[in-house]
Amino acid sequence: MPPGFFNHLLLISLFELKRAFATRRGLLSLITFAVVWSFILLYPLRFAAELLAQEKSLKQDFGFLDFIGLWSIHNWPIPEFGVFWQVALMIFPIVSITLAADQTCSDRERGTLRFIVLRSSRDRVFFGRFAGVMLIQALLITAAAFSTFALALYRDATLFSSAWPDLLALIVNLILVVLPFTALMATLSAQVKSARQATLWAILIWTFLAGLINGFAYYLPALAFLKLLIPGYQLTELTQLSGWQTLQLAYIPLLQSFILLAFGRWIMARQAL
Repeated sequence: MPPGFFNHLLLISLFELKRAFATRRGLLSLITFAVVWSFILLYPLRFAAELLAQEKSLKQDFGFLDFIGLWSIHNWPIPEFGVFWQVALMIFPIVSITLAADQTCSDRERGTLRFIVLRSSRDRVFFGRFAGVMLIQALLITAAAFSTFALALYRDATLFSSAWPDLLALIVNLILVVLPFTALMATLSAQVKSARQATLWAILIWTFLAGLINGFAYYLPALAFLKLLIPGYQLTELTQLSGWQTLQLAYIPLLQSFILLAFGRWIMARQAL
């Protein structure tokens, strides 16, 4: 490892953070996320959590959420966290694909990347941008989780002390969930010419790869292990788990991220600047 590697990584990550919070484009994206999440929090999430809390207080064995296939929400002791878990597993991978699309591609097309690597290296830029985008997403996930925590306390203030372990489990696991999606966008950004192309390719690869591998696995069950290559492959299973049980599947996003980052680094090292 070259001397100062991690210092450069930290500096580049902090620059990405500054670009997200101190530029007009970054602030517009954050405001958009805040508005959308506020709507989700105050309407569908709060409604579902209150409905679930009423069902628990009435000790019903079967309710509306079970009818629409969300029975696994009952696995969470705090209704707001159960609903948040289901919603976040759908929303944050999509947010990751859009937010992490432009890691190196626009700088390469403008010709500024070749000047950046004069003071750094391709590896530092590649991994530093990836770490910076992950840091931004970690902050968004934490903010969304704490807003849900505040909603739960508004309903029942006695949950303050008992909710912390599940709150931490939510944050850690959602960061792991978006890890391979961010790595996929880092790899695509090292290859394509624009963030729009990276987003389109990510959607195509995600859907085509999932369909192809599922088809092979259906006719040749021995190839089912290839599903591990699909980012988000474990999301369906995660919806059935709660709390720290979700770490049972942590090896999947970690393995996917390692493979994607290794491939992205290989592309970055050979890409013309």
